[in-house]
Amino acid sequence: MTYSVKELFYTLQGEGAQAGRAAVFCRFAGCNLWTGREQDRATAVCTFCDTDFVGTDGEGGGKFSTADELADTIVKAWPGGGRPYVVCTGGEPLLQLDTPLIDALHARGFEVAVETNGTQPAPPGLDWICVSPKADAPLVLTSGHELKLVYPQPLAQP
Repeated sequence: MTYSVKELFYTLQGEGAQAGRAAVFCRFAGCNLWTGREQDRATAVCTFCDTDFVGTDGEGGGKFSTADELADTIVKAWPGGGRPYVVCTGGEPLLQLDTPLIDALHARGFEVAVETNGTQPAPPGLDWICVSPKADAPLVLTSGHELKLVYPQPLAQP
């Protein structure tokens, strides 16, 4: 499988139960709920999305032809020390995140987290799953470690 990554960078997790934890963020390109292009926003499930996940031109982004190649790039982004942690996000990361990549990251000592819209099944082996459901999107992944609700969503009021 070829992995398309918009950007890959080291930072601190800024949201949820893992807030403040050092992490490499791997933002996968593409989403099944919106093309990411402004001309298509009116027909998107997530009309409120503010994330740039189109293309592979972000910091550390690119196309990676193997799980090992992407895992090695993630390792290089980790500055050392602590427990290595990668957050796979998007777009929708579960369109690309697979068992070979999870296994390659585990073999390199990383814990693997995913932030997903919940419309795709999760491969086995994930250490942390954050589901952020969107109104009018069919939910396939109905359990995880964390639930993140984004408002306003006109069709899903609190």
